[in-house]
Amino acid sequence: MSATGLFHTRYIVSAPVLGAPVLTLDLLVNTPQKKVSGHASIFQSVSPPLQFQANVWGHYSQAKLDPSAEHHIVLSLDGSPSSPNSQIAETFHLQGILDQNWKDGHASYRFFYQNAWHTVAHAIVTEAPAVHPEPRSGSKPYPHPIPLYAAALQQSRSSDNLAQMKSLAIQAEEQLKQHDNIEAALKQLHAEIARLEGRH
Repeated sequence: MSATGLFHTRYIVSAPVLGAPVLTLDLLVNTPQKKVSGHASIFQSVSPPLQFQANVWGHYSQAKLDPSAEHHIVLSLDGSPSSPNSQIAETFHLQGILDQNWKDGHASYRFFYQNAWHTVAHAIVTEAPAVHPEPRSGSKPYPHPIPLYAAALQQSRSSDNLAQMKSLAIQAEEQLKQHDNIEAALKQLHAEIARLEGRH
């Protein structure tokens, strides 16, 4: 993991309990300023399903918890549906400890959902695997469009990481729900392109 500059990282935060909420953090880390910002989404397969979203921001520090041990990253995040400068009340708070390479650790967090605060303590933080496109052989075109999340779904299925599988399944379902909206927007875009091309 990069130790300087800006870097992007994704985490799955979940307690080892069946049916527990699964938090996905998508973060940009600014190491010169020791600041972190990004997006948090929480899903829990209850009826009706819990779906929580927030923009998050915060900071981190490095701490040596034991003189003989390596440094740890102490992460503190807050969040809301808006930004840190807005007047909207914060709906998300997280305190976590990660290893010095930003790979894994533990965190406790709480979030405001349906007029109540919910707390998850001592959840396990694991780095979500990077999604790499599979190499193409030759210049043969693809027989059909490949959704952006297909490689991630295949990789997750082979990893045996239940929390990651659930998180990716949620993201895929959300993208599929947007199909009609995307199709309608694409038709409008084509109409606008045709209109502008008609001018020239």
